[in-house]
Amino acid sequence: MMTLTTTAIRLAPRLHENRPDAMAVWFERQLRSPCQQMPPQDTRRVPQMRRLVAARLRLRGLPELVEPMELLTSELVTNALEHGDGPVSLLLSCSSETVRLTVDDGSRESPRLGAPELDAESGRGLWIVESITSEYGGSWGVSPDCTKTWCSLTVPTAKEPAV
Repeated sequence: MMTLTTTAIRLAPRLHENRPDAMAVWFERQLRSPCQQMPPQDTRRVPQMRRLVAARLRLRGLPELVEPMELLTSELVTNALEHGDGPVSLLLSCSSETVRLTVDDGSRESPRLGAPELDAESGRGLWIVESITSEYGGSWGVSPDCTKTWCSLTVPTAKEPAV
């Protein structure tokens, strides 16, 4: 049986450089039991979302935030696919001060920093999110209903040219 996958992308118009703009992406994840591996169709979503976020940041003129936001996107989307419950949505919002990424996975179970074993293959995602947001003057958190995980980075100020 063929499964139909839906992806929707919505870009908010950039009315003025000082006003926030946003990109929203929504897609279905494949249903599976917790012991099953992630289907290839879902694993392809992570690099797709990274590319969309990177393209939007470059369009916005924020190339210095591309690499950290790609890593944050990988971690939050992977967590949503691994632990979520239903469709996944990603919202990237850019203003002159911050870039905010919000991933909604429908799960009501709050993500939390774990303490993985040294040889564990997973369990470090939120540690990575914590480290990157801290390094870039940002923050991260979980919505009160536990369905969304978000992070934000501070937009670097323009450097004055050397005279």
